[in-house]
Amino acid sequence: MTNTSHWRASATVDATPVLSFVDGTSRFQQSFNPAWVAPSASTRWTSGLLVRSQNCSAVAGGRCVACAGSGPRNASALSFSALLSDDNHTSSAPVFAKLSDVVFAPHDAADERGTEDPRLAYDDRTGMYYMFYTAWSASSWTRHGTVFEGPHKSAALLIRAAPPHYLFYGAGEIRVSRSSDLLRWQPGEPFLRGTAWGNANVEAGPPPLRLADGNYVFFFNSWKAAGSAYQPAWAVLDGDDPTRVLASAASPLWSPASLPWMAGAKPYTCNMPQVAFVEAAHAIGHDRFRLYFGGADAVVGSAVYMTG
Repeated sequence: MTNTSHWRASATVDATPVLSFVDGTSRFQQSFNPAWVAPSASTRWTSGLLVRSQNCSAVAGGRCVACAGSGPRNASALSFSALLSDDNHTSSAPVFAKLSDVVFAPHDAADERGTEDPRLAYDDRTGMYYMFYTAWSASSWTRHGTVFEGPHKSAALLIRAAPPHYLFYGAGEIRVSRSSDLLRWQPGEPFLRGTAWGNANVEAGPPPLRLADGNYVFFFNSWKAAGSAYQPAWAVLDGDDPTRVLASAASPLWSPASLPWMAGAKPYTCNMPQVAFVEAAHAIGHDRFRLYFGGADAVVGSAVYMTG
C-alpha cells in the first residue's frame, strides 16, 4: 500500500441536517441512509436522494415502537427527495424538497420486513440505474432478486467503461466481486478489514468516484464493536485495478459526537446514538465531493470532502 501522506483529505460537515422530521423537512420520523440519484432524461434532469424512511415512535418511558416488522406502517421503505438548490458549496448547505412520497417498498415475502439502505449507480452508456438494497426474507424498477445467497448487505457498484465491473459489499468486512454484465455476480474475496485507527469493522459506502488523477475515492463506514460509534472513512483505489488500495485514511473523516443530531441527543428520538453512516456521494468540483449520510439513524446530514 502506498504511503497515505500523498493524499491529504478533509471534510466539512454542515451544521444542520438536510432532511429531518424534527426540523420539518421529512414527514417520516426516521429518514436516513440515503443514496444519490444522478440526473438523467428519465428523472427529467432532476437529481436528489433516495432515502430509507420509517416511522418508529416513542411511548411512555422512552420505549420505541413500530420500528420493525411487516406491513406498511412498520417496515422501512424508500422515499425520494429532489434537490432544489445548486450544490456547488459556495453558500449554504443544499436544499431538498420535503421528504413525503414512498417510491419503493416491500412487495412480497422476500422483503416484507423492509427495503432499506440503498446504493445507486447510474450507467450513462445505457441510461440505466442499478440499485442494491437490503431486505428482510416502483413500477419502473425490475427486481432481479438476491445477488448472493446468505446474509450479505451494503453493495456499492462501480460501473466501468468496459468489463469487469466491480461490486464492493459487506458489513464487518468489505468484499469485492466482479461481473461482465452487471447482473450476474459470484461471492467475492476479502477487500477491506478494519481501519488504521483500530476500528475492526467496516461497511461499504457509496459507489467509488473518479479523482482527477484517474484513481477512485471510496468512502466507507467503520466501528469498533456493537454499540460503539460509527465513523466515516475513505480509501483511494487504483484507477486501472480498483481492487488495489493505494492509500487509506489514518483517522476518521469526522466524529458523530460533534453534533447532537449525530450523537442522538433529544429531540431526535428512537435513534441509534453516535452514528454517522455515509451512503451517498457525488462530485461538485475538482476532487471535491458532496457526501450525504445518516445521522443517528434518524436524519440525513451532508458534508463536503476535499482531497489534494
